[in-house]
Amino acid sequence: MLSREFEFHAPRTLGEALELIAADDDVTVLAGGMSLMPMMNLGLVKPSKVLSLNHLGVLDDVSVEDGCLTLGACVRHACVATDPLVLQHCPSLSAAARVVGDTQVRNRGTIGGSIAHADPSADYLPVLAAVGASITLTSSIGNRTLSAAEFFIDVMFTAREPSELVTAVSVPVQPHGWGASYERLARVEGSFAIVNAAALVSADLSSATVALGGVGPRPVTLEMASYLHNGVDDAALIAVGDAAYEASEHATGDVMSDGEYRRAMARVLACRALRRAVESTVGRSR
Repeated sequence: MLSREFEFHAPRTLGEALELIAADDDVTVLAGGMSLMPMMNLGLVKPSKVLSLNHLGVLDDVSVEDGCLTLGACVRHACVATDPLVLQHCPSLSAAARVVGDTQVRNRGTIGGSIAHADPSADYLPVLAAVGASITLTSSIGNRTLSAAEFFIDVMFTAREPSELVTAVSVPVQPHGWGASYERLARVEGSFAIVNAAALVSADLSSATVALGGVGPRPVTLEMASYLHNGVDDAALIAVGDAAYEASEHATGDVMSDGEYRRAMARVLACRALRRAVESTVGRSR
């Protein structure tokens, strides 16, 4: 149950919402509420003012323009999972959305809310890092755009200022012939990942990126093309796994796993994500 009273604001326009947070830096933003409400019920967060984005009537579009796929921050996970434009232009993002939480969470939670919450084990984070996504932040004085590497700073801590809202996520359209994948390890369906990994590779393997989640305070991104000169053979996968293990040195333990297990699973999932991304490329001889 909620442990204290709070003011509730439900602005009807984005301008109203931005004015409210510009005037008071003690406002907590609610999108889908799938992270905020449980934390409030447990007394872990006790906001005095809550601003809901659910009545704006904007920020819920998916579009493609100038080589970028753009999703409004209020696009629900279920839409990310099934939208034809996302499936075509960033299939690994759809794959991640399909395993976010459970049915209730996917139909209520939003991509912007998940990104702003910045849980290190969240499904979207390694995908956004692997594909070179950018996040748009909007305040009453204008917009600014940050790369995923710039936006995610630490555990549940981002570059968003109190006067800003996450308003959009943009990813480069996946080039024709390239392959992508998303993999995760979790205790049970619907739980946060212990470790997750995303990969993006070109058909000729001249470009190969793997990003890991759950092994540090923010996504870890690795360039793997230098290991693939002879293709994805056993030697290449051993090198990829070793690189993932070394890059996961800041993995820590919690109730689901200890840090060393996370590092070992990073080795496994990095190889699995890379191999499956390569298998999904078009125009590569098998």
